[in-house]
Amino acid sequence: MANDRVLIIDNGSYKCRIGYNDSEKPLLEFRNLVAKPRKDKKKEPPAVINENAFQIGDEIDVDAMRLLVKNQFERNVVTHPIYQEHIFDYIFRKLAKNQVDWQPQTVLITEPLANPNYCRQTMNELLFECYGVSSVCYGIDSILSWEHNKADNNEKDCMIISFGYHTTHVVPILKGVLQHDKVRRLNLGGYQMISYLYRLLQMKYPAHLNAISWTRMEEIFHNHSFVALDYREELRKWDNIEYYNQNVKKIQLPYVQPAAFNPMAAEEKLKKRKEMTKRLIEANQKRLREKKGEESSADAVILPTITPVTSSRGSKFKPPSGVSLEDWLKDIRKKHMDIIEKKSNRSKRRQEMAKRHTVASQERMRIISLLASNEKGSDEFGKDDKDWDVYKKISNENESDSDAENEKLFEYDNIMKYHHAIMDRDRENIENTAELYQLHVGVESLRAPELLFQPSMIGMSEAGVAELLNFVFNLFNANDQQSLAKNIFITGGCSQLPGLKTRLLKELQEMRPFNSTFAVKESKNPLLDAWYGAKDLANSLEFKNILTNKSDYLEKGPEYFKDFPTSNRYLLTPKNILN
Repeated sequence: MANDRVLIIDNGSYKCRIGYNDSEKPLLEFRNLVAKPRKDKKKEPPAVINENAFQIGDEIDVDAMRLLVKNQFERNVVTHPIYQEHIFDYIFRKLAKNQVDWQPQTVLITEPLANPNYCRQTMNELLFECYGVSSVCYGIDSILSWEHNKADNNEKDCMIISFGYHTTHVVPILKGVLQHDKVRRLNLGGYQMISYLYRLLQMKYPAHLNAISWTRMEEIFHNHSFVALDYREELRKWDNIEYYNQNVKKIQLPYVQPAAFNPMAAEEKLKKRKEMTKRLIEANQKRLREKKGEESSADAVILPTITPVTSSRGSKFKPPSGVSLEDWLKDIRKKHMDIIEKKSNRSKRRQEMAKRHTVASQERMRIISLLASNEKGSDEFGKDDKDWDVYKKISNENESDSDAENEKLFEYDNIMKYHHAIMDRDRENIENTAELYQLHVGVESLRAPELLFQPSMIGMSEAGVAELLNFVFNLFNANDQQSLAKNIFITGGCSQLPGLKTRLLKELQEMRPFNSTFAVKESKNPLLDAWYGAKDLANSLEFKNILTNKSDYLEKGPEYFKDFPTSNRYLLTPKNILN
């Protein structure tokens, strides 16, 4: 019957995995994220606006909707029940596709270590009041993973290190009982390591900030990061250029191949300029005729026409026979500069002549005064301000640039622009290559995972995993320490980092007494073992005895649940004495 089935929800802070106790593997697996995309209410009909307003998990484009993405967790604790409700709606809607109608079922859901009563209370209210489940059971994900990986039932002592997405826990289990008062937590996990890698590459490649996305950093971290056996020694290796070239990871970023240069573009520009010049001249002539009231265009003032150079296929864009292109362009540049220099000198001379107290204007006035004087040796011209007006009228030094020079300058400009465009095209083909759109991941691949052992690298004042493990060991006597050290179990998504087990063995060798024994065991499937462990618990004989049903919820309060040796401990919230 459907009511005999147990719905298993591994509610992890990174991913959520859902299935039944008779499923071979999880039926659903998605990122534990919620997002509400912005919609234009004017364009959307009212019936569509409220339908599927929230996107869940893999439906979300995390990079495009980064600011809109939410989740129900504060670190690894569910503190936002409204987002958890959207997750449950998504789960039950997906599962209902394979069933005629949704029927309330028993739910086994994972929760973090030392989950606060208030958070469990809101979870109970959601499951019992909103979804009408018949009964519920809460299990700790890391312990369920250990239960699934145990070699036999006689294994009672274990030191679990759970590497999560937001936190890392050191969990001692002695004689099959979780030692709640000796559990320790490090507020660092995969999220902080990916964030650190994200910042490192952004500082290294400021030109590619948009391409360094969060999802790309997650992919680089999962596929290329590793834990160094000796961090300082590994950093020294990267000083060697040969070691760098052999071990650097080159990540290709998306880029747009530059378009091929079109030699006709220069011709088109010249044609457009020629047409524009003709239209401006004709418009100017028309305005002058209308202003003077002349009917004949012969008497109208006509501006000098500057004839553009011939097309790029003409002879003016090619060097003469027997002359190299480089020498020809060098000569063109020289002629171009000579014309510009002449125009500049004339412009300066005109500016000097227009000012009264310059040397040039005074010299000009002196010569004019000599010519205008009736008596030789008498030079009274220029002392009166009226003489300055006479001087300006008779001055013929205000020479202008010739049309021939302007035409030549225009021709030289177009020749140089045409050939520079070709050279720029070749330069762009060299520079705009795929190599410029690559991320070279070198020491970053080991710096991010090193945060597990040195959180101070990002300013955290907490101890690393090795120090935390040693601290927990020191809470036990020597015999219990030895029992725990023989069976150290690592689980969680970040436990898959290459080199982590070897590094832990090295740290244990340094912290444990001489001639003591220790061993580190890895989870078979760190991502799914918590779900498989919950499935084993749901199919066990004692499962019915640890279920919390609706009557328990109504009688003993919304925060109540039945605990068991490897679950969280139920502690009644103290009542306020003042009330």
